[in-house]
Amino acid sequence: MTRRQRSVPRGPALLLAAMALLAASPALALDIDHTALEELFGEPVTTSATGKPQRASDAPVGMDIITAEQIRRSGARDIPAVLARYTSLDVHQYNASDYSVGIRGYATPMTPRLLVLVDGRQVYLDHYGYAAWDAIPVQLSEIRQIEVVKGPNSALFGFNAVAGVVNIITRNPVHERHSSAVLRLGTGRYREASGVASAPMGEGGGIRLSAGLRGERNWGRGYTDFEYGALDAGRDPTRAQVAGEVRFPLGSQARGSIDASYGRTISAPFADYGQFWREDKRIWSLRGRVEADTTIGLVEGQLYRNSFRGLYAATPFVTDHSVTVAELSDTVKLGAAHTLRPSLQYRHAVMDIGASEVGYGVASVGVMWNWAFDPQAETTVALRYDHLWLRGKGYDNPDFPYRSADYDREFGTLAWNLGLVWRVSDQDTIRLSAARGVGVPTLYDLGWRDSYPDFGYQDTGNPFLKPTVVDDYQLEYGRRIEVIDGRFVATVFHQRNSGFSSGLSAATHFPPDVAYETYSPYNLGRSSATGFDLSVKGRLAEAVNWGVEYRLASVSSEFRPSLLDPKRASPRHLVSARLGWSGGPVELDLFGRYASQAQGFRTVDEVGTVLVRSKDHVSVAARLAYHVTDRMTLALEGENLLHQRQEQSFALKAERRFYLSLRSEF
Repeated sequence: MTRRQRSVPRGPALLLAAMALLAASPALALDIDHTALEELFGEPVTTSATGKPQRASDAPVGMDIITAEQIRRSGARDIPAVLARYTSLDVHQYNASDYSVGIRGYATPMTPRLLVLVDGRQVYLDHYGYAAWDAIPVQLSEIRQIEVVKGPNSALFGFNAVAGVVNIITRNPVHERHSSAVLRLGTGRYREASGVASAPMGEGGGIRLSAGLRGERNWGRGYTDFEYGALDAGRDPTRAQVAGEVRFPLGSQARGSIDASYGRTISAPFADYGQFWREDKRIWSLRGRVEADTTIGLVEGQLYRNSFRGLYAATPFVTDHSVTVAELSDTVKLGAAHTLRPSLQYRHAVMDIGASEVGYGVASVGVMWNWAFDPQAETTVALRYDHLWLRGKGYDNPDFPYRSADYDREFGTLAWNLGLVWRVSDQDTIRLSAARGVGVPTLYDLGWRDSYPDFGYQDTGNPFLKPTVVDDYQLEYGRRIEVIDGRFVATVFHQRNSGFSSGLSAATHFPPDVAYETYSPYNLGRSSATGFDLSVKGRLAEAVNWGVEYRLASVSSEFRPSLLDPKRASPRHLVSARLGWSGGPVELDLFGRYASQAQGFRTVDEVGTVLVRSKDHVSVAARLAYHVTDRMTLALEGENLLHQRQEQSFALKAERRFYLSLRSEF
């Protein structure tokens, strides 16, 4: 249920209040109680940017936080749908289960520019360089909040955060006793069952378990005959996921945790070259974390491994991919004004495609310095240096242009973030930021290799691709408006990009001794994006909440030609609006979204790859819920309500669907 936000202390009083809240135990990240901090600060709170609790409005980077209550009332079934209903992100849905999410433009299918984390663990896949949203092993009911950071933040958040970050924070079992189950049935033969159990366990410990099963009918129209037949793209998508975490004390000043997950998803993602292709994805992870409150600061370490296996329809190809990451950081308070966080990271990623294998090791060193130089102002500086060693084997085939020796490379990159937050008054905040983010080419773009003699062509990665470099500048003004019990935020941004990769869809002309027509990625060139974000949200009495988000992004480029169109892949204009009402046991939520035209490439039988343009469109979703008891809710949910089938992207037409869900909490 919603509640009116109340006036809360600012400046030093707020800091003292937060310190008092955390004084009962060491201020370890594994112990952070987001619920209590949200009630204290009067708005969602993050510790992700600097390591200390901050309002989202005070963080050194532009950040939107979607709360557990908003997720529950969204009526959404997927994380991208939640993002579409509460933000102005570039969210594209290509079929019943496949999404692409971008920030301020360049949202091509399988976009490689967005870093996605779950409790600080990367779920971004290095092999194709994207987040497989349908394979993230998290149930919506176990999410405490979703943090959306706009702009490059490699120095603050890590590897490949060139467009922004989506950081998914799950419920902390040390502080939250939460068990829930969701059953959902819908049109399109939709069926879903999921459950979450989270509970404290002893002093300073806790356990959380979650699982989910889901199946549905795919969108039925728009596949080509080749996709539907040879590539099995019309197959109904299914998913099964299970995850668990245990947190435990290691003495009075230290905490540890172990978490693991496994998921299998069968679906047909829309590839960046414009074709649907059925993929059987199996993804599992294992991680250990340790944190200790020591005389030299809060020392945090984690070691995890993500593994992926993909099998593809109509081909013998099997892709095995794994990434192992070791991180160590130390958050140090130097008096009341300074917070310092040096960090080290090593990651090793490898992709095995049978005859060939490509991988890299990346050693990183970084430092973050947060200086509260005035009760009303603070600045944050972060630097990160990454050094990459590329290796490959199995590439000495004379039919292809590159050899294993070409993969013996190394290079270094520097990323940085600068942020200044000035709380002009209790109502007004100004945030100024500048950043450079670096995106490493994907393992596919570096080392994929296959041939199709019957069709007269072959694909090969390019070991000489350069990284993508993004320079970004933002100015934000935010104001708390008491008369609407809400907040207004306006952000102006300018971004420069260089080194975009074309992906494997680019035709490259090699010497005549190369056997077939060869497709290999190359760097496209430079581009810039300029625009602004507007956001206003508020409450009316106790019953009504509302919000409107608008994003304008004007993109210009000097790209070489290829079968990838990052310049116009995203709409120039995006509007997201919502209105919610609650009265007694009834809740009603409406969501509307407008997107101007976008375009991309689509592979069509007997025609080849053609440029397709989607029209301006408005889509509507809704949720009507009735609380049968305090712990049981029955809801009718609907999406794409204006049309039976609607053109919302340059892939398939979106289908109208309805769902009936039963949610129990116990």
